[in-house]
Amino acid sequence: MAGLSLGQRDLAATRAQLGQWFEHRFGEAVEVGDLRPANRAAGWSSESLLFSVDRTREFVVRIPPTGGGIYADYDLAGQTRTQQLLHDYGIATPSPIYYEPDGSWLGSSFLVMPRIVGHTPSDTSYAVRGWLHGAGVDARRRVHDSFLDTLVALQRVPIGEVPWLKRPQGVGNDAELAWWSEYIEWATDKQVPALVAETFGWLYRHQPAEEPELTVCWGDARLSNAIFDDTGQIVGVLDWEQACLCPAETDFAWWLAARRQTMEVNGIDADPELPGFDSRARVISRYEEMIGRPLQILRWYEIFAMARMGCCIVRVQWLLRRIGQADHGLTKAPVMPAWTVEAIRALPRCSRRTRTRCAGIR
Repeated sequence: MAGLSLGQRDLAATRAQLGQWFEHRFGEAVEVGDLRPANRAAGWSSESLLFSVDRTREFVVRIPPTGGGIYADYDLAGQTRTQQLLHDYGIATPSPIYYEPDGSWLGSSFLVMPRIVGHTPSDTSYAVRGWLHGAGVDARRRVHDSFLDTLVALQRVPIGEVPWLKRPQGVGNDAELAWWSEYIEWATDKQVPALVAETFGWLYRHQPAEEPELTVCWGDARLSNAIFDDTGQIVGVLDWEQACLCPAETDFAWWLAARRQTMEVNGIDADPELPGFDSRARVISRYEEMIGRPLQILRWYEIFAMARMGCCIVRVQWLLRRIGQADHGLTKAPVMPAWTVEAIRALPRCSRRTRTRCAGIR
């Protein structure tokens, strides 16, 4: 998938324009190869296209979706700064990365980065088929551990060095709840599905009273946003649109919830879902040891993760219908997994302190 958008890009014209940009940027003419999707395992948010230069080097260009996409704004400058800084701290983001703010080349700003060759597990099927499923236990173990190490390494990045990751409403849980509440209203033209509104009401009612220390968070910590070499070592950490300053629970819960969602979709009862992975209890214990503190109210962060993912699913479904793909399988996908719905309906009453915030999404 080259990116889900309301408009169609002229790939031949884009190829020619990229050739002109390379000559302008680096001072020599080059031959740009055909453009093709960079990642078929994911890649819904931006137009991510793979191409060769002079048949010897391969690059990826990321472009905001033509005519609008999953997000209202695409801060490619911020994503570039984030990736560059994280690479300096040992995170395997693509480098070097070139940001082009001039929209006259491709119709919008864009960024170009070298292709990282490797394996990208699919969210929906990695536990039942594909490279990771077929890899040996040692490779699966390395996938699991190098991904976990990446989440821990992010916490070593000083938050004072990434001021651009602040939301308009600030940082932390309050700011994220506000940002995503506004997002779903924009994404649906204020026709927010009842289940999503119910979930945000639950999140506000049960929001942790005390918030752990803030860290740099990926915001979309899933295996499908990483690239692994043949041994299972992580070699690419991608997609930073949702990066934020939040508690460490935010990324870890996103990963746990995404794993649980995969298990539910595929009818997997085993824990872990693959030999070589840690069980839920074991990985929680290891992560707490690695960050030097116990995780706080992890279930709340897992439900928030599924609420955020549900917001994106709703937006994808809206886009698919707008471009005439109402029969696409994703339009029939549940907005949130069954375990999330069961959890938010287990404690439905508002407390007196939050009663006014439970009336709607906010």
